Amino acid sequence: PISRENLELLEDENVGNDGTQSDSIDFDTAEGPQLFTQTQLNDLVRDLMLPKSRSELLGSRLQEMNLLAPRTSFAWYRNREKDCIPFFAEDDELTYCMDIHGLMAKLCLLYDPSQWRLFIDSSKRSLKAVLLHNGNEYASIPIAHSVFLKESYENMKKVLEKIKYDEHKWFICGDLKITTILLGQQSGYTKHPCYICLWDSRAREEHWNKKSWPLHKSLKPGSFNVLQKPLV
Repeated sequence: PISRENLELLEDENVGNDGTQSDSIDFDTAEGPQLFTQTQLNDLVRDLMLPKSRSELLGSRLQEMNLLAPRTSFAWYRNREKDCIPFFAEDDELTYCMDIHGLMAKLCLLYDPSQWRLFIDSSKRSLKAVLLHNGNEYASIPIAHSVFLKESYENMKKVLEKIKYDEHKWFICGDLKITTILLGQQSGYTKHPCYICLWDSRAREEHWNKKSWPLHKSLKPGSFNVLQKPLV
């Protein structure tokens, strides 16, 4: 029988052998390190979603370790928005894109309005409008932003006018509050809050029995809690 002392000795020998085997593994280093090209570095910065300062820091660290290919630069990250600034304008409380076609051309994208959706959303800090590609093949493109404007009919109208919505006619996506504002409906707890049908929020006795409600034939101001002319 194996004693406890012998068992511990065997375990120590096995551990030593494992360490010896792992240390003796040879790696083929003939090819040397793989250097980052400009395209690969840009893709890495994009995938990591790094801000300008950290993008430049990453490039600096890679350069210190000689991991950047020749003619690969990173100092331009601090001013990487410079090429897109001419396509944007600032109007009091709103910053917006005034030339969608020019911006898309600068981004080397073939622009087709039917392939993009306009997403509008608001939080406690900001109101923003972003273009989303239908197939998600491209990143989202911010085209309007404000830290002062709130969700209201007048502000939505201003944003759509500035980005020339009537020229592009994108499909719009957003939450129910944004949708009702764009359609000119009254906010809050109203009698007819739905923009699809004439569902009556006051007829509680019918909520569990009635399945079919008449559809909205038109969003005419002054009828069925519609206060303003629809913006889209």
